[in-house]
Amino acid sequence: MEQLDYATFLQQRNAFDQAVAGESEIAHFCSSSIWQVAASNHLHSRSAEENYLICRDDDHWLVLVEQEADHFFPLEAAWMFGQPLIGGNGESKLDFLFQVVREVQGRPTAIVIPGILREGELHRALEQRADSLGHYHEFEATDCMTVDLTNGVDSWLERRSKKFRKSMRQIKVPDGFEIKSVASESPENLFERILAIQRRTYKWREGTDIFQAGSYDGFYTELLTELHRRGDLRMLVGQVNGNDVAHIFGGVSGQVYRGFQMSYAEEFRSFGIGNALQLENMRRSEKEGITHYDLGMHSEYKERWADEREEYLGVFAVVVP
Repeated sequence: MEQLDYATFLQQRNAFDQAVAGESEIAHFCSSSIWQVAASNHLHSRSAEENYLICRDDDHWLVLVEQEADHFFPLEAAWMFGQPLIGGNGESKLDFLFQVVREVQGRPTAIVIPGILREGELHRALEQRADSLGHYHEFEATDCMTVDLTNGVDSWLERRSKKFRKSMRQIKVPDGFEIKSVASESPENLFERILAIQRRTYKWREGTDIFQAGSYDGFYTELLTELHRRGDLRMLVGQVNGNDVAHIFGGVSGQVYRGFQMSYAEEFRSFGIGNALQLENMRRSEKEGITHYDLGMHSEYKERWADEREEYLGVFAVVVP
């Protein structure tokens, strides 16, 4: 087993992301270093002398940061989408966790592990070994709404209600409307285009837009920049007569597309340009081999689109050497 400082972890983040891509029971994109590092940099207060608990061996990773004395959290603790314990099955993950605490910490350590699929391997292993922990408590984490594109968009549409299919066939868009991919542009230009559209939405006018809150502009700028560097950024804009009126953007990790934000100018609310963008984005994802289309956290409208609501929980545990 090797203990890493944060700078070394950043140097090895590609290896970490490859391990994340090999998992079967996690929110892949939000467990990756792209999401985790951007959140750590912008959504949480970090001191210059941050204490990280980052360890790896041939098959496993554990990536945590101390927020209180001997209380370790994932790098992204705002929504707690991702899982910081990567590699192997549920039992081997717990064996690795105990090994890290025993050999690195040498004392009881409080750890928060979110992104655990309810009734999945790790959840079952934790419940079976809860008595060996100094403390064990489960809490609700953020669920994800997902679309199965394994057999394509047409197959997905067949699984929707008759009313939904009819609405997709009869999407109404403004005269002069077209959809363009702009992901190859610079991250700086793309973010300005996103903000220009956000400022025309009802959420912006109400003061509830996510880009008006805290450091989310920095978070999304870093996501855009890193995804652009890797060639994994996906962004479409809807235009009317060549002018931006809507956008949808997200990122790709392996065969998973993870959506971030989608918005349109309020004056086009009576049209279906949001549906048009989402459907076009799914068709383009299908063409590049995406099998798992992650719509993000649960909301009522997503229930009409999603095939599954993946339920995740978190665990607060005290691991005793």
